[in-house]
Amino acid sequence: MDITDTHAHGLAGHDLRLLRDQCRGASEGAFRLVRESDPVTTAKGARRRIAAIGRGLARTAWAHRARTDRRGTYAAWLAPEATAESIAVCCVSLHMHAGALTQLRKWPWMIVPRHAIARGHQRLGDADWAAVQSELRIVAVHAAAVTLLSKALGLKQFAIPAIHGLLIGDVDEDALIARTFLVPPFSKRWGAVLDAWLRFEQRGSPEWSRAIEDIALDHVTPALVDALETLSAELSGPGFEFLRRAHEPGPDVVGDLWEAARAQQARDGARSA
Repeated sequence: MDITDTHAHGLAGHDLRLLRDQCRGASEGAFRLVRESDPVTTAKGARRRIAAIGRGLARTAWAHRARTDRRGTYAAWLAPEATAESIAVCCVSLHMHAGALTQLRKWPWMIVPRHAIARGHQRLGDADWAAVQSELRIVAVHAAAVTLLSKALGLKQFAIPAIHGLLIGDVDEDALIARTFLVPPFSKRWGAVLDAWLRFEQRGSPEWSRAIEDIALDHVTPALVDALETLSAELSGPGFEFLRRAHEPGPDVVGDLWEAARAQQARDGARSA
């Protein structure tokens, strides 16, 4: 599907309006339940409380995990929260200890502006929000690990692979700020970053994948150290110095490549018709 800039931004605005209403109700319901409930006194009560909160967040959450140890019961959700101009991908973290007040906290790992959502529609050639959401969900699970890595390496820019492309953006003090969504053909720089991610994934393990998702859900496991050290080694070599510099707007080389590829595809389609 050929989607113009105007159409893409209209689709993104529509996505955000629908998501904003869904997210607001889910978040307000979860926090209201915590405020109005008595402290839990048993593990069974904790599980019931998590289930009740989870039912409210399940419609919008992109990931969820719960666990229990001798100190208490914990749960977390990776949940988008939308405004008219962006999506904040937040961790909603719940801590419950017997006889104590339930603690429910929320903070953003990543902000995805309307422009990046529009580029997702346009460059995927898909008007369906579900298609763009699938791409963003994959990226969001990695946002916490990339935030930690970026601060350790002093990175100012990031790129995280999705299913069919890359979400790229800037590293802010408190969160990752997406700038745009790219699909092949990539520029030399962003292609090299994708190759580094692919090498990391080839060297990875199920334990690394779980550790990356766990940190997104407010839980640190020993496997995270090895995962971050390996990804750090991949992104620290020659050719990646530009990630340590703030983005400088200039000619849209990647955009030009993409537009040329789309034009060629249209010409090929016309010849075969």
